[in-house]
Amino acid sequence: MSGYVSLSALRVFLFLVLAGMLAACSVAEMEKFALEGDDLTEDAKSERDTGFSQKVGAKLLSAESIIRGGRRSYKGFSGQLGRLMIGEADEIRLQDPVAVGGVDGMLYIVDAGPKVVYKYDLVTNEIEPIEEIATHFSGDPGNIYVAKDRSFYIVDTIGRQVLHFSEHGELRTTFQDLANLSRPLDVIVNEKTGDVLVADGSFSHIVVFNNVGKAVNAIGQRGTGPGRFRAITFMTSGADGLYILDRLELPVQVIDWQGNYRYSFGESELLYPNAIAVDKDQRAFVSDRSTNNIQVYQDGELIMTFGGGGSAPGRFRLISGLWVNGNLLYVADSLNQRVQVLRINPSAALPVIPGG
Repeated sequence: MSGYVSLSALRVFLFLVLAGMLAACSVAEMEKFALEGDDLTEDAKSERDTGFSQKVGAKLLSAESIIRGGRRSYKGFSGQLGRLMIGEADEIRLQDPVAVGGVDGMLYIVDAGPKVVYKYDLVTNEIEPIEEIATHFSGDPGNIYVAKDRSFYIVDTIGRQVLHFSEHGELRTTFQDLANLSRPLDVIVNEKTGDVLVADGSFSHIVVFNNVGKAVNAIGQRGTGPGRFRAITFMTSGADGLYILDRLELPVQVIDWQGNYRYSFGESELLYPNAIAVDKDQRAFVSDRSTNNIQVYQDGELIMTFGGGGSAPGRFRLISGLWVNGNLLYVADSLNQRVQVLRINPSAALPVIPGG
């Protein structure tokens, strides 16, 4: 009998040891997950099973770098004077980046915190604030479109207008039509014609201005079904035409420049689409506010997702703007107070989605 008791005691002891090891491992893993952030190593991230779509997405998109701010750029006489007054170690940090756009090696970042547009040099990593534009806005500056000549257009929703600035921040043109433009949310430019298109969230249509600021047309209208809108949130353009996001109607509609409906997608996957960018291969990158991820479509079909909530590289907290330039996707990661730069792998093979 004593031998039997000893054997039972040994089994209990071994069971408790094993349970303790498993519990310790579980606690460590939970702590690691809870503390996941910018310090998470690439090896640690690769061990986590994030699902088929995330793994496939990593083949097309990868975290290239993170922009949190930079060293102030001192250019011209005023810049040199500022250098003498402020000193060399003047670092600027982003507070609430809500929109981003750029051409060549220059990136423009709209920071709604201080109501400033920053010019960020992607080569030197220097940042130059264009502070005087704040005087032209009634509310916070919103979405941005950067033209090929480096001039830029910014939405002023509260002021019911879109403002066009030169590369250096001088106001060029004001686009306003109180009868047809009540709540501007986004702006793009037809680089071939010079027309400026402004999406209105109240009238649910797109007002077309000529390049001197006169409204000449409106495309789309409020309603249900193809070619109609109820709650436009964002738009961009591609070879197929205009891509319009709507959080209450068809999530993504593609129309031509005259407003004729072409096709739609995202009905089964997107809940609250709030930003979109299209690359040269006609891949549409759509952010979803409800999931904090980026869903990638080609020819209207979902091919992968990327991201999710969090503060680690490749994770997001409120994506408020997307912009593609070449093989780079710029993401305004608002609540993380940063812009993430993602690299697009143009040679990535299209995945075969299980069950598709």
